[in-house]
Amino acid sequence: MTNVPVAFICDSHYVLPTAVAITSLICNKNPETYYDIYIIAADLAEAEIEKFYELRASRADIHIVKVSSKKFKDIPQFIHITSTSCFKFDLPNLIPNHHKVLYLDSDIIIQKDLNDLFETNIDDYYAAVVKDIGMVDNDFHIKDYFNSGVMLLNLKLMRKNNASTELFNYRRSTKNLTFMDQDCFNILFDKKVKLLPAIYNCCYNIFMHYRGGYTLDYINKCFGTDYSSLDNIIKDSYIIHLASHEKPWIYFDSDFVREWEEYFKKSPFKLHKLKRKSVKLRRFIDSHNFTKLPYNFFQHWRNNGFKFAMGKIRKKMLKI
Repeated sequence: MTNVPVAFICDSHYVLPTAVAITSLICNKNPETYYDIYIIAADLAEAEIEKFYELRASRADIHIVKVSSKKFKDIPQFIHITSTSCFKFDLPNLIPNHHKVLYLDSDIIIQKDLNDLFETNIDDYYAAVVKDIGMVDNDFHIKDYFNSGVMLLNLKLMRKNNASTELFNYRRSTKNLTFMDQDCFNILFDKKVKLLPAIYNCCYNIFMHYRGGYTLDYINKCFGTDYSSLDNIIKDSYIIHLASHEKPWIYFDSDFVREWEEYFKKSPFKLHKLKRKSVKLRRFIDSHNFTKLPYNFFQHWRNNGFKFAMGKIRKKMLKI
């Protein structure tokens, strides 16, 4: 039996996506793999916790670790990243019975069994991680700045060197950090991490949309690969990380929405009615002067009628 401890952090805003991510984890595991799934539950109601227990399956157990988000009430939120992400710092204490753990963000789709990833030797490293292509050029001048959404953490070494306290103290004492926990991990773990292939944390959204998107040549150069297409990277990937604010449970036309819905329909929330918006409409509004947009719409409406005005908007949106 192969035992793989996996950790998720979840507050009330992320119960549904966390359940869907775990569903994809269980659906794609090998028969011999046993997942010990730890959910760091920040102020969750009992009804929400019960939903997670529904995910218990053959060779996959659910462990709830209750915590309070008040611990980080003095830390401001960054866009869609809440301060509860700082519980990553405390994983060595919250999961005391393991020497290492695979930490996963909740905005992911797991496509393959993760035992091989867990078996990566990190005896001499704090973590095994994947480079963040969007942060190649960073203010900290860190050569291999990594994404903290997927980390194989060496809990034993973190305990030995009191890394949790160092991470907490640095986060609280430094005000000019952008990415909540991620900057802290990069600064304090610099040169003490093992780099993993991009297929273990494939940030497709970042590849395609961040700063206008990246060419395939640039992606290959960043990760030392020789892929002939982005589709091949996606096919090979163990974990697809939906690392942007365009989440499939918020937008019905976002990237990987069909793949995400496949697991949503198998999750404990399959009967939940999603209330979603259009990402194309959001991009359209973002790309135009917001104060000018209503004016132009009503000008078209007044001169040519409502149908004509709506047609103009639809045509522009199809080009986005």
